Amino acid sequence: MFFHDISQLNDVDQTITADVYILLRWRDPRLADARRADGSADCPVPGDALWTPVIEADNLRSRQQYYQARFLVDAGGTITYGRRLLVQIAQPLDLRDFPFDRHVWRFTLWPVFSKVDEIVFAPLRPFVGRNDRLSLLGWSTGVPDAQAGTEQRQGRLGAFARFDVTLETRRDSFFYVCKLGIPLVLIMLMAYSVYFIPSTAVAQQIGVGMTSMLTLIAYLLALSNSLPKISYLTRADQFYIGAALLVFLGLMKGIFTVIWLDRGRKARVERADRIGRWLYPAGMLLNGLNAFLW
Repeated sequence: MFFHDISQLNDVDQTITADVYILLRWRDPRLADARRADGSADCPVPGDALWTPVIEADNLRSRQQYYQARFLVDAGGTITYGRRLLVQIAQPLDLRDFPFDRHVWRFTLWPVFSKVDEIVFAPLRPFVGRNDRLSLLGWSTGVPDAQAGTEQRQGRLGAFARFDVTLETRRDSFFYVCKLGIPLVLIMLMAYSVYFIPSTAVAQQIGVGMTSMLTLIAYLLALSNSLPKISYLTRADQFYIGAALLVFLGLMKGIFTVIWLDRGRKARVERADRIGRWLYPAGMLLNGLNAFLW
């Protein structure tokens, strides 16, 4: 399997779309013909009269064939069968480390009918690889690796050969740090300004706190469609939740300022401002460390 291109990786649908060359090679002595010498004859694809392996892919969502398959036979009866396909493969992803996540995609081929007493696979490693220039954006792609083995298939009796090509992809996190992380930090800093607004400007404190909270909620709603509906929290989610708590504390500080001033406790307001000016940035730092390093 050679990857000519990888056009799309959709982490919402958890699918990858690849333009691949599939090459199968086996030997059938009945087709040997010394007249071919060192060359290979381009033959029509045989029908039911000649044995050919029937192969299927795991987790295949769609497939598009570019042109007719080629069927080459050399003098010794070695058959080379090649196809170029546009395929879409689905695979469950573990997104807990988003946006610093990496995924190993597995392209698995099985014989449809034949068990290991009839078909076993051996990787043609010189033909396993990828194009140096891929159109996939936002991800860095590793070098494909091929492995062959045997395994029991679920719902089938007996052991079957399997052929696996693994491809590692790593998300380019710089885009998400700049586009998602920096605006969120600025929203938290906007809420941090509550601790520097004089207690005489209570309306401005509450206004800044409410504006920061509403901006954060709208921001998180806009991001909710960029990830699949999963039952666990990613690193980015942990950072967002911590940011929401810090922004909410800024809003609560403005509300408590109103209550304390109404009760004549201005000294408590000034004390809360002094403590908040130190604890708030410490909370931002701990939130970042908790989400992305620990």
